[in-house]
Amino acid sequence: MSVFLSTHTLALTPLAPIHIGCGADFEPTNYVIEDGLLYGFDPSRAALTEVQRSKLRDAARRGSLAVIQRFFRDNAAAFKPHAHVVMPVCTGVARLYELRIGKTANVEADGKQVFNKLEIERHVYTGALQQPFIPGTSFKGALRTAWLDGLNAGSKPRVPTSSRQFEEHLLEGDFQTSPLRLLKVADLMPSREPEREVLFAVNRKKKQITLRNGTEAQPKGLAARKDCVLPGQYRLFQAQVTLPALLELSHVRVFDGKSINSITPKRHMLNARGAVDLVAIAKHSNKYHLKRLKEQMIVLQERGLLNPDWKSGIEALLAGQLGQQFEAGKAFLVCLGRYGGAEHKTLSGKGVASIKIMGAKGERPTFESTTKTVWLAAQNEDDQKHLIPFGWAVVEIDPTAEPTELQNWCAKQSVGRRDMAAVRATLQAQKQAALERKAQLAAAAAQRIEAAQAQQQAEQQRAQTIQQLSVQGQQVEALRQKCTDWAQQLPPKGNYKKIPADPGRAGLYQEALQLVKAALEGGAWTAPDQSALADMLETCIPPIIDRWDAKEHKKKLKLAALRGQS
Repeated sequence: MSVFLSTHTLALTPLAPIHIGCGADFEPTNYVIEDGLLYGFDPSRAALTEVQRSKLRDAARRGSLAVIQRFFRDNAAAFKPHAHVVMPVCTGVARLYELRIGKTANVEADGKQVFNKLEIERHVYTGALQQPFIPGTSFKGALRTAWLDGLNAGSKPRVPTSSRQFEEHLLEGDFQTSPLRLLKVADLMPSREPEREVLFAVNRKKKQITLRNGTEAQPKGLAARKDCVLPGQYRLFQAQVTLPALLELSHVRVFDGKSINSITPKRHMLNARGAVDLVAIAKHSNKYHLKRLKEQMIVLQERGLLNPDWKSGIEALLAGQLGQQFEAGKAFLVCLGRYGGAEHKTLSGKGVASIKIMGAKGERPTFESTTKTVWLAAQNEDDQKHLIPFGWAVVEIDPTAEPTELQNWCAKQSVGRRDMAAVRATLQAQKQAALERKAQLAAAAAQRIEAAQAQQQAEQQRAQTIQQLSVQGQQVEALRQKCTDWAQQLPPKGNYKKIPADPGRAGLYQEALQLVKAALEGGAWTAPDQSALADMLETCIPPIIDRWDAKEHKKKLKLAALRGQS
């Protein structure tokens, strides 16, 4: 009895930097770089002081990207503890950040300033942990290209046709009859914390072109900054691949009212069990990718661009145990990600591939079998001698025996890399302190709100009380409030000075004397209002009068008379 499903384990080891984009970027408003490390964070999680909040609001109101960028750099200590991503950056990226952050890149003809955005393209990542992974679709896409290349065997289409039509011709049908629909690959997830680094992706010409002045022509365009998974991490990513067997359904045909169509892949594309043959797929992949890897290394070596240590290490692996695994179909050699190069995603053969080559400004593009430039990983954007191609990886099938040569090569690659465990331990302590500080700031803010609400309530109650007073009582309360406000602005709270007890000088002392006169001479004042005025003056006037003499000033303010005492 045949087994309907077979499952295999895949283990991926990066041989070169891998970058698979996800459409998201790090920008200077959600990352800072310090001491060679990028800290990526959600700005909303940081605990800012009132002064910092005021500066950020001011920068936002001004709409100045430069000021906003500088704010995050200058206040890095407030944001770093809340980083959800921490990774090293290459020396060139760190230097570029310091040189350009918050500065004008150039000024356009209309006077408009253009600022450095300094974005860093992120590798596709998981949810909460935000760790990089390898999408199963990326891996399967590399296998699909190799399979199609094997089926095509370098033949050029007899008539012009679209890529989709050509693929359907090679697979003898569409999706439902494609053997690759029986290859179900899960995403390759990290088995531990991946080592990563922000590197430059630099574009270099495959053939050296010398200008009239004797200098070498360089491709146009800026070097890009990429979040990359570093090479030499032994069996870092793992996944399951499932192979359904459809032997009993092979050649079954159904009638759709117009024609009879096969509903499963053609029998000659499956193994004896009616499933795709993983070993055969691996051999197709290795034949396709090994040829391209070797050709790429030759081109880069001739140009003097290739990192010599990386070259010698890869050549030794291919000549040893790893090469034997590729030959036996026990492991895949694949090239992943956009920056692996268009040649690694097209079919072999003269005139088969049609890669769009952009010309100079104003010129029409051309279509060639190969590209004229290649994207390479670099520590510095002007590096010409220590570059590494992107995307290469080995994927072992059901790994059991330990390939010591691959292990030793991986161990050598990790020498000198930053101890991120120690960095994260320090960051965790800082995060705990930041959370405590955030709680303190939140509590203080809550207290301020509570105090403001209490003050507002007290003011409302006082206003209601004043409204219930007589006109004379309201005059007493108005003077009381003026005296209280002045006292609150005296040192150390403010810079007001005490008032001289001069009846001829305009001010609160003069107002007090005038109100006393009105209370004693006007017939509208009742005894309770006069007494309330005396109590208020005795309490509120002394704190604001310079050189207060209780005996003398009580007489001048006629407190006894206000209280009905002769």
